Amino acid sequence: MKGKNFICIAFLVIALIMFSAFRFDINNGDSITLFDNEVIPAGDIVTGDAVTVFGNLEIKGTIRGDVVAVFGNVDLYGEAKGDIVAVFGSVNVHQDAIVGGDAVGVFGSVNREQGAVIRGEISDTKAGFMPKGFDVMPNMSFGSVIGMMIVYGLSCLVAAILPERIRQMVQSSQGGQVRLFGIGLLVMLVFILLIPILMITIIGIIPAILLIFAFLIVVLISTTAVYIALGQKIAAAVEGRNAVYIHLLIGFVVINALGIIPILGALAAMAVFFVGLGVAFDTRVGGLFVRKKAL
Repeated sequence: MKGKNFICIAFLVIALIMFSAFRFDINNGDSITLFDNEVIPAGDIVTGDAVTVFGNLEIKGTIRGDVVAVFGNVDLYGEAKGDIVAVFGSVNVHQDAIVGGDAVGVFGSVNREQGAVIRGEISDTKAGFMPKGFDVMPNMSFGSVIGMMIVYGLSCLVAAILPERIRQMVQSSQGGQVRLFGIGLLVMLVFILLIPILMITIIGIIPAILLIFAFLIVVLISTTAVYIALGQKIAAAVEGRNAVYIHLLIGFVVINALGIIPILGALAAMAVFFVGLGVAFDTRVGGLFVRKKAL
């Protein structure tokens, strides 16, 4: 009962924040917009940094600091004197726009039109190996299959490198899933709210990007544990040296097969993600970040 109350509170908090999109300015001139799109009109000048979270940022004026979009795109028509970074989004530098620093797309792309100026470096992680228009089966492209194979391979690597940690997380994920789901929701909410603030006030953009990568590694570890736990429930009779990899494969295939079904697939993926995140927080990633006591 406590678990159900916890998850209801978590959903309520997130719903209130998501339906209460807002924008605010910090004393040093920084602009932060949450759960909404932001437009900097032509002629306007932001003296600090400009940040959006779960929203797109369109800049027709001037940004004297850095530009950051998390789960959103940046469209620059004016000038940004610092760096531009889009995390899970694209950086689009349009004709006659000027970027004084670097343009970076983390799990996204950087697109520059003819006549645009980027004085720093261009870096993105957009996958260029995925063929277009090649479908293996309905709603599943060749690139998607390759992506799943890569993720499964990484999950196997995690299981091989951290067997004891994974075992502890698998055990933890087998009970109290509602509570773990709620914990995962809150952890994700805190993360997406704090990252842009940390970027522009304390640690800077590059350390924040490294922190995001660390977060994604934790997500990979935690979802690996959830896949194995699901595989154990489906095929508990499988034993032996390679049982963990068989359980991992079963859980992975089941969740990704459900992904073909639009609503059910999204719910299944969301459950794995948030339960895994809850397990990671609840067990400190299987004790990975807990110092061993001296004997």
